[in-house]
Amino acid sequence: MNHAYFNRILHLLQQRPQQGKRLIGLGAIAFWELWHRVEEQDKITRQRRANRPGRQRQAGGGVDKSANVVSRLLVCLLYLRQQWTMQSLAQMLGCSEATVWNYIHEMLPYLRQALPASLLEQWQQECPGLEREELERWLAELPEGALLVDSWEQPIPRPSDDEEQKQLYSGKQKEHTRKNQAITLPKGTDLVDVVIGEKGPRSDSKLFEQTQSELPEALSFIGDKAYVGRRNTTTPYKKPPRGALTQEQKEFNRSLSQKRVFVEHVIRVIKIFRVAKEVFRMRSRMYKRVIGCVCGLVRLRVQYA
Repeated sequence: MNHAYFNRILHLLQQRPQQGKRLIGLGAIAFWELWHRVEEQDKITRQRRANRPGRQRQAGGGVDKSANVVSRLLVCLLYLRQQWTMQSLAQMLGCSEATVWNYIHEMLPYLRQALPASLLEQWQQECPGLEREELERWLAELPEGALLVDSWEQPIPRPSDDEEQKQLYSGKQKEHTRKNQAITLPKGTDLVDVVIGEKGPRSDSKLFEQTQSELPEALSFIGDKAYVGRRNTTTPYKKPPRGALTQEQKEFNRSLSQKRVFVEHVIRVIKIFRVAKEVFRMRSRMYKRVIGCVCGLVRLRVQYA
């Protein structure tokens, strides 16, 4: 394992924070905060393994990890941010592809546990028995203004099963995709809710309708023209057939776009992590976990921006 490479990354985070942020997706302060959370998760996991009933292997046995928690975390962040191949990472770090694979898959559950993907998920983790009345009260305490909603599609490899590939083929994108939906605070300062891994052809409107049925009715939203007709949702005016918008309608659309642009910025930050933008190369069962990790990283990145 090439420990000098990890030392260069840590040095880059300290001396040239913007360059380090471009490399792993997080600034220095956010990275150190994440490291403390992941290290705590690692300690809990090791203690649980050591104390589990019927343990056969002596404490300290098994494969000796040649990298500490910081190094393993950096390997995972490099993959999520850059989506380099396992071979590229292995050659760069001086280890085997299997080692890279093991480190990434070891860190992903830690990230998923340490970084909730949304405010709703965070509240549910903190209060497992959260009642709907209490949820409505908490949502009512959010910053004033309508929540912002938008979705994006991510390409995936063509499934080998014929029926499955038909269900995942997006005529709009002309490829097989997964659809994700984000709901943010009015200024895009946090993710309120995310829906991950829906079938690409599913309409934005139908997906949002299902989300609204699970949220308090009093919440108001701002969306684009895909959400016309949804309850408590403000959308731009559509240009009538062979007609034109009035000046007042144009001004309204412009004002609405200035409010809605913040959710576009959040999705742009999510796509900075290339694993959430380019063709998803991991197994399909990993999709929700990986994109959930990215959403958690984005929340941490925005918090320490």
